[in-house]
Amino acid sequence: GDAADDGGVMIPLSCDTIDMFPATSVGCEFFAVQFPSYANALPYGIAVGNPSMETAMVTIEDMRGPGNSLRVITTFAVEPTESVLTPINGNGGLLPGENHMVTALGLSPHAAFRVSSDVPVTAMQLFPVGGGPSHVSEASMLLPVNALDQSYISSGWLDFNGAQGSVVVVAIEDATTVLTEGGDYMLDAFDAWHFSSGAEGTGFFVGADKPVAVFSGIDCTMIPALPWYACDHIEEQMLPLSAWGTHYVGARHPHRVPNINPQPEEVFWRVIAAVENTTITLNPPVAGAQIQLATVGDWQSFGTAESFEATGDHPFLLVQYMSGCYNVIKNTGSPSNCNQGATGDPYMAQAVPVEQWLTQLPFLTDTSYPRDFVTIVREQGTTVNLDCLGEVSADHFTPIPGTIYEVGQVDLDINGGGGEGSCVDGAQFLTADKPVGVLVGGMDWATSYGYPGGLSLSALWEPPIDPQG
Repeated sequence: GDAADDGGVMIPLSCDTIDMFPATSVGCEFFAVQFPSYANALPYGIAVGNPSMETAMVTIEDMRGPGNSLRVITTFAVEPTESVLTPINGNGGLLPGENHMVTALGLSPHAAFRVSSDVPVTAMQLFPVGGGPSHVSEASMLLPVNALDQSYISSGWLDFNGAQGSVVVVAIEDATTVLTEGGDYMLDAFDAWHFSSGAEGTGFFVGADKPVAVFSGIDCTMIPALPWYACDHIEEQMLPLSAWGTHYVGARHPHRVPNINPQPEEVFWRVIAAVENTTITLNPPVAGAQIQLATVGDWQSFGTAESFEATGDHPFLLVQYMSGCYNVIKNTGSPSNCNQGATGDPYMAQAVPVEQWLTQLPFLTDTSYPRDFVTIVREQGTTVNLDCLGEVSADHFTPIPGTIYEVGQVDLDINGGGGEGSCVDGAQFLTADKPVGVLVGGMDWATSYGYPGGLSLSALWEPPIDPQG
């Protein structure tokens, strides 16, 4: 038994049959890795959400047993509709004395973790656990192994102190060859290779002869730039190039601290080309009507307070960035004090191609932030339900002028006291009568996280695996 949605994509209900269906963000096996960050004494964690009606038994393991053998770190149950967050290392983690963070460039043997479940689940990694108070936090959705592919392009932003962006490639099979412009590299399962992706961290091409997991980000960035503090860590597990679409809705995140920031602040965006000579049309024309990208990995950034529709003549990626907390406090009486509510700080979150929207969306929120939200993009006339709220009423949605799309915001948690309806942090489940897209995030003072809450990962085209194209 599997549940079909009206987009034709099945949400898998059994690990036995998962490979018979198009890949989604729901799966039975995931690889995770602790991405480079200067705050490495803090705990790194993995969260698992169970959208099924059966208890999930989850195992997290690595290759750091005797003689580099498989080692079980923990096994735990996740009850139906619940989520469990497990700190792996750092203060309060299961392996407090161990350092798994990928730091040096090049090979980090046995750096990755494998998360496996006996029923399909969703997973995310968080750094640090209890990220709200850390001011360097971020989260990444973990993509199931059956959704991984062989070519990727990185995304990032400018590091504030001149450091380079990072791309971490994780092998899931032995004898995997990773292909980059700088050369070819051999990895075995659980190995990670850390590449420098340049000052902006964007446009770095990774190919491989077997499916790999690719994580991209920046140690610490100010968005859009100095003096728009504060500096924050950004990371995402990148969607494979084959899952990039030609049609996106750029749905802004919720208006931050409106009590001190009366006008919705700018949100920053980056479009990244997968193919030479890509033309992207924006409606409304928030950064000019068209953006031309000449080469593979070429990109352009822009800021706007509006939501918009973006269409390309070739596949591309749209990425959302939250700006530094300075953006929402600069016109207050205390323009250097970010501690005026959930002011937020940089995050990076890939937008979901319209082609990859779903009608059933299990997703997770981090339980340590005072304000957590889901941004929902729908075609006008679509009915959307959240398990914790019921139907998401029309007054949650704002139309995007000149398009058939609307952007909705639901607060899942407000100041740690629960959100709308019976919503609380943790595992969420959304259903709709037509496919929709979501972005999930959370904010505290001078910190935030964001990621695409869930999506189909169907192969929409066949990209090259060779960086020369």
